[in-house]
Amino acid sequence: MNIIDIDYDKGIVKSDFYEWHIVCNDANKFLLLQRESSGRFHAAEADVKKKHIWEVKEITFRAPDGEIYTFEEDTGIIKL
Repeated sequence: MNIIDIDYDKGIVKSDFYEWHIVCNDANKFLLLQRESSGRFHAAEADVKKKHIWEVKEITFRAPDGEIYTFEEDTGIIKL
């Protein structure tokens, strides 16, 4: 998916088809994103420079400050 717009103040990324919420921002280079649809959560990683989003089924994301995030469809992204 392509990134259409990023609003860092509101924590929202708009892609071709969806609106995503920013969970974690790695220096405006990479973003960890989440959206909810029909009671299920979806996760994605975004490369800001390439303006591209990859939706993922499994993720372990290490934030710049060392936090670790993981994802489950039922609960969404959680910080460990």
